[in-house]
Amino acid sequence: MIAYCFASGVIEFGQRLPNGALPIISGKARNVRDLIGVHARHAYDGQTLLVPGIPEAIDQHEGLDALQAFINRIKPELEEMNDETNS
Repeated sequence: MIAYCFASGVIEFGQRLPNGALPIISGKARNVRDLIGVHARHAYDGQTLLVPGIPEAIDQHEGLDALQAFINRIKPELEEMNDETNS
């Protein structure tokens, strides 16, 4: 499964990366959903997940910096989860 986001910061999940989307992480569905659910920001509706910092970004460069920081924060945890699963 792939977790990806759009320029708005909205995170979605799927088996393929749609046009215009940016990849966040990929891996086993449960691991990906668990990590994103814990680390993402929840929108006011309580359902929508957002990459922290993207909705507030003043331009696309700042948004990409926020996305990269988010990826850097969760990727090591995903790798650790995958290592535990493969042991």
